[in-house]
Amino acid sequence: MSHTVSRRNFLKGIGALGMLTVLSSCARTPQQAAPVGGGLPAISVWATYPTGTGTYNDLAALANMVSANGGTRVRLMTDNTGIGRLGPVINGTAQYGRVGDEYYYAFEGNDEYTSENWGPTPIRLVWTPPGNYGILTRRDSGIETVADIKGKRYPRLISSTSMNRKLEVALALGGLTTDDVEMVDIAYSEQAEAMKTGHLDVMYQNVVGGTIEELNSQYPIRWLDLSGGTPEQYKFWEELSPMSIPGEFQDGVGMKPGESCVNMRYSLPIIALEDRPRDEVKAILDLLRNNIDGHLNDTPDMENFTPDSVMLVPMTVPFHEGSIEFFKEIGRWTPGLQRRQDALLEREKAMQKQWPIFWKENRDKDNARELWVEWKRENLPALPEVTDVETTT
Repeated sequence: MSHTVSRRNFLKGIGALGMLTVLSSCARTPQQAAPVGGGLPAISVWATYPTGTGTYNDLAALANMVSANGGTRVRLMTDNTGIGRLGPVINGTAQYGRVGDEYYYAFEGNDEYTSENWGPTPIRLVWTPPGNYGILTRRDSGIETVADIKGKRYPRLISSTSMNRKLEVALALGGLTTDDVEMVDIAYSEQAEAMKTGHLDVMYQNVVGGTIEELNSQYPIRWLDLSGGTPEQYKFWEELSPMSIPGEFQDGVGMKPGESCVNMRYSLPIIALEDRPRDEVKAILDLLRNNIDGHLNDTPDMENFTPDSVMLVPMTVPFHEGSIEFFKEIGRWTPGLQRRQDALLEREKAMQKQWPIFWKENRDKDNARELWVEWKRENLPALPEVTDVETTT
């Protein structure tokens, strides 16, 4: 007799150790914890990237701010993979996550999320701080442009589909493909050490953070510029990485005074499921607005968490209702954003309605991932563009 394991039960295994580590001193689970007032829970668990990353440091600073000013005990749990960060949010071990592009692929049910235990998932954006990310090399490598990467050792990040697509986009802007470089399978967190030892010539990273500061102190680094592409190359960018846009930055690690560079600007957002209480989400954002000015120096990226700085486009996943209420209050929510939100919710309904039928018919096919993308392309309408929100590059 066949037995179907529910997604939530399957994913209980993901993050179980983290739950024991993070919550071992707690008598009640976060779902049972009584609120401390104002919509805030007594205990909240947030999933994110490993310690030592700038992403972790940002979230730790926010967690300390919420704990100190809101009375909520925030615990962090970490993982190096997208599924390892999203899994705890899906199974209820964590209530929020600061994640990578896996939020988009899980919402769409694409790639590794085209599976028995995933499919389209009701992810919601809560807060979307911008960041600049790109490819860098050592200044002593002789690599000055993307085209110079030809024949060099280039990362293929383990369990990181979205970042690998961005790495492919970067190559394309130099007129290259993965066939033109020596691909090195490596974990995201292992790149800096591989750069030091000469096992990697290029790495993908945030423009700030302790990892590259340490690398730069020993081996000065250079960021490779991603501007000057052709319309076809930028169309390829949009197709492979719809959640990112070109973004100019200064003051990145290793940059000289007055030096600027264009790389990829996108958000590693704070996300939740659509059923997180609206009042809770709104309360967290109100607390952030009221206290963040006193924490802008906590991390190099903390200024990107202010209400005026967060990215509202590109918008590839719906925002949480609590976040929308907040953005309306501060005057940042527009008719164009609402049209996009409504269209995304309709897309979600259509995907979730079709998913059980699709999976029953295609679960045993090797090309199920491609077939799912093809079904959506043929059956779902294009999303409306947001034209009343400025983007800066």
